[in-house]
Amino acid sequence: MTESDHIAKSHPARQGNALGDIVAGLPAPEGTRYPYELVVIEGTMAFVAGQIPKRDGALAFVGPVGQALTGDAAHDAARLCAQQVLAWLNQSAGGLENLGRILRMTCYVAHDDSFHDISAVADGASNYLIRTLGDQGRHARSVIGVRSLPRNAPVLIEVTAALRRPMPL
Repeated sequence: MTESDHIAKSHPARQGNALGDIVAGLPAPEGTRYPYELVVIEGTMAFVAGQIPKRDGALAFVGPVGQALTGDAAHDAARLCAQQVLAWLNQSAGGLENLGRILRMTCYVAHDDSFHDISAVADGASNYLIRTLGDQGRHARSVIGVRSLPRNAPVLIEVTAALRRPMPL
C-alpha cells in the first residue's frame, strides 16, 4: 500500500467519522492585523502561520506558564491553537477533506523559570490533532521554550500540512 493509499484509507471521512461534525466543532478562524498571510499554499503543501489561543477576537489564555497559567491551562491553550490551525486549513485549503495529513508542528511555550514540562503543553495540540484526524493528525514536532510570545500568549503553534490536491491559483 502506498502512502497515498494509506492516507486515503485512514482519513476520518472514510472511517465513518463525520467530517462535517469535526468542521462544525471548529472555532471561527481568527485573523490578524499584521502584514502576513495566515496560510500559504504551494502545490500540495500548506504552511499555517503561528496560531495563538484566540477565541471570539481575544486571547482565551494570557501570560507565561508557571506564572500566570498552570501547565493544565497551557495544555488547553495549545489545543485551542490546534483548533485554529484546522479552522484555517478548512477555510483556506479546500476544506478538511483536502487535508492529506499534518506533517510537522512546532510549539512555542512562553514560561517562567519554574516551569519545565513544555512537552506536556504541546501534547494538548498533538493529542487534539491525532484524536480529531486519526493517522492524518500524526506529525513530527518540535517544542521550544521562550520568554515571551506575541500579545503575551502562553503558546503558539505553527503547522506544515500536506494536501491531497493543489489549490487553484
